[in-house]
Amino acid sequence: MENLYQNPKYYEIAFSYRDIQGEVDTFEESIQRFSKIPVTNVLEIGCGNSPHMRELVNRGYRYHGIDLSEAMLDYAREKSKDIKGKVHFTCADMTDFTLPRQVDFVYIPLGSLYAKTNENLNAHFDSISRVLKKGGLYLLDWCVNFEPLGETKDSWEMEEEGILVETEFSISKLNKVTQTYEEGITLQVKDHGKEMSFTQKDLRRAIYPQEFLFLLQGREDFEFIGWWNDWDLNRPIKGTETISRPITIIRKQ
Repeated sequence: MENLYQNPKYYEIAFSYRDIQGEVDTFEESIQRFSKIPVTNVLEIGCGNSPHMRELVNRGYRYHGIDLSEAMLDYAREKSKDIKGKVHFTCADMTDFTLPRQVDFVYIPLGSLYAKTNENLNAHFDSISRVLKKGGLYLLDWCVNFEPLGETKDSWEMEEEGILVETEFSISKLNKVTQTYEEGITLQVKDHGKEMSFTQKDLRRAIYPQEFLFLLQGREDFEFIGWWNDWDLNRPIKGTETISRPITIIRKQ
C-alpha cells in the first residue's frame, strides 16, 4: 500500500465533507470577537491540500500554509496558480519553524497537532509565538481531547468526479503514561476502473483540557480565550455535554 500523503487528490476527496465556507465564517467571527489586531495574513499549520486557501483569498486575506509533505504542498501550489501573489507555502516541521514575516491569525485543522512529547509541544508554541503578532489568535481544531483515550473506529465514503473513496479511520492505544496512540487512515479508491489502497499511520499524543491550561499558565506569551463545541461560538464547552469537533482559541500576548 502506498503512502496516503503522496496521493493528495484522493486525500482531498476523502475529507471533502467539511463545510469550508462555514469554517471560514467561524474564523471571521473569532477575529471579530477576540482578535486585538486587524487580520490580513493567515497561516495554516499542517495545511495539506489547503482546502481553506481559495475561500480565504476570495475574502481578501493572504494565505500561508506549512506542511511537512512536499507532495501535499506541490498539489496545493498547483491549485493556486491563478492566485500566486496571495499564497505562500513552506515545507517545515510544525515544532520548529519560522517565517520571513509575522502573520495575524493562525489555525490548525483536524487535530493535526503532531507533538509527541512535552518538549515537542512547547517547541510548537515557541514557533507559533515567533510568527504570530501580539494580539493575534491561534485557533486549534480538535487538538484538545475532551474524552478519555480509547479505541476508536470510523468509516465513510465520498465521491467526486467519478472517483469513489472509502475511508477507514482508527485510533489504537499505545501508552497510558505518555498518552500516545496510533492513528490510522486507510483509503480504498476506485478511480474509473482502477482500484488502489493507501494507508498512513502516525504516532499521536493526547492533550487533555486541564493539561492544556497548565501548559499555557507556564508561558507568558499566550492567554486562553475559550473552547467551543462543533465550531459554534454560541456553544461554549461546559464539560457535561456530548462534544464533537471542539475548537480552542488562544491569543498572543
